[in-house]
Amino acid sequence: MQPERGSPWGNGERTFAPEMNDYANQIIHSLPSGVMALDNEARILIANPAACGFLNANQADFAPGVHIEELPIAQPFMEVMREVMTAQKSISRREVVLEVAKGQKREIGLSASLLDGPEAFNGVIFLFTDMTERRNIERAAELNRQLASLGELTAGVVHELRNPVMVISGMAEWLLRKADDDDLHDTAQTIFEETAHLERTISQFLGFARPFQVEITRCHPKMIIARTQRLCQQKAADKGVQLDEDVPPGLPEMEADPSRIAQALSNLVQNAIDAVEPDSGRVLIAVHRVDADMLFEVYDNGPGIQAPPDQNLFKPFVTHKEGGTGLGLAIVHRIITAHSGTVSYDSLKTGGTRFEIRVPIVKGTLW
Repeated sequence: MQPERGSPWGNGERTFAPEMNDYANQIIHSLPSGVMALDNEARILIANPAACGFLNANQADFAPGVHIEELPIAQPFMEVMREVMTAQKSISRREVVLEVAKGQKREIGLSASLLDGPEAFNGVIFLFTDMTERRNIERAAELNRQLASLGELTAGVVHELRNPVMVISGMAEWLLRKADDDDLHDTAQTIFEETAHLERTISQFLGFARPFQVEITRCHPKMIIARTQRLCQQKAADKGVQLDEDVPPGLPEMEADPSRIAQALSNLVQNAIDAVEPDSGRVLIAVHRVDADMLFEVYDNGPGIQAPPDQNLFKPFVTHKEGGTGLGLAIVHRIITAHSGTVSYDSLKTGGTRFEIRVPIVKGTLW
């Protein structure tokens, strides 16, 4: 006589058979989204591999039974859990910022649901994903929209300024040739120098306002570095700044607009020259390959950038340099994003600043 086969649900109770639990665990562990469940005392019940990846942690750190307060990176989750426990309702579309390493932050989008059970509060289930790259793309797109709007606004004004400035500059130069009196000569010299500075500012505004397209061609990064050196060597020599380069052998050619990349690099190098001390300052331009990208770096031994962490230096008219227009870095950002690249910076522990330009070797592709 064959024994009666039991129901996979047990005796009328909703209890999963062992194989169903295995399937559930496999599904949770296979999800690309982070899943983490906490009991009512904030101890981990489960954390899938995606959750550990987003939190930059090992699976052992998030093993069942570990209290969430023991994990500094997960403190924002503890705050959300308290909110869910107090309100006794789920939370959706919340964003938190995690510091995964010193100076490196990750933006996480999450939802938190109440865990079913016999108690008034049984715990929380988190479902989350990494929003960092998406938010960076959105911020870059918004900045480009701002650049386009400001460009249209300033173009007309700047064109009207250029003609009278050129007249003033020409008259000042004529006075310099004709003036015999020292005081008159000094005054004319001051007018000429200030109009020259104003002309450079107007040119920068026009470069920012004028629409442009990159002309992509095959070029070598060594050629880009050499052009950057030529554009900046006189300014470095005038201030007594040592300008070095680091171009390793064997770099491949890349698809880019070499003059535009050199323009972006020269803006960074000239800012670096302004930042360092006369006669003891050093600026290094380096390039190397990182996977599918060409990475250009500009180092200086200046005082570093003293800016609030939430301030975007690549926005127009944001500057910490006396007499600066706040357009140099905005132009750099515009050029590099036109190459599907990124630009960022950080202050070095040893002093100084490092700017990084990352551009795909083959434009528009990822290897």
